[in-house]
Order: sequence, then C-alpha cells, then structure tokens
Amino acid sequence: MRSAYERIDAMHERARLIRHARDKTINVILGTVSALMLVAIVVLAALPSGMLHTIEIAGKTGSSLLDEGVGGYVLVAVISFMAAVFITVLCIKKNNKRRNQDDQ
Repeated sequence: MRSAYERIDAMHERARLIRHARDKTINVILGTVSALMLVAIVVLAALPSGMLHTIEIAGKTGSSLLDEGVGGYVLVAVISFMAAVFITVLCIKKNNKRRNQDDQ
C-alpha cells in the first residue's frame, strides 16, 4: 500500500506527463502551421509578376501593395513577422520550463 506522499508524487508525475503531451501536440500544430505558411509565401513569391496584376486597379486607393516595386518590402515584413513569432514562442517555452523547474 502506498503512502499519501507517494500518491501525491504519482499524481504530480502524471500531471507533468499530461502537460508534456499537451505541449508536444501544440508544438506539432504550430510547426505544421508555420511550415504551411512558409510554403504559401514561397509559392506566392514564385508566381510570375503578370499573374499578380490580373486585378484591375481603379485609382491607387488602398491598392498600393499591388505596385511593381513593393514586393520586397512585403516579403521583408512577412519574414520579420515570422521571426518575431518564432522568437516569442521560444521565449514562452523557456519561461514555462523555468517556471516548471522552480515549482519542483
């Protein structure tokens, strides 16, 4: 028969395993979504420039992103956003690990 302390330790270990499995699932989902977004960006960047201008522009109001010279700026903005998301996820994971170690 197990003592109360052994049961509590087993319960904490089971909770840790459940949290670990949940975090692993979330990481797989985030990785998959990130990979799909990267593929979408590469496909959009590889499109011929003629296909991007099939939409007729009535004036320039609100459609300045369809101009010829802004593709690089948009690409830099998207890459910067993806890098920021990646760094944020790493910081959150590091913070969670540190918090879990402090709790034990």
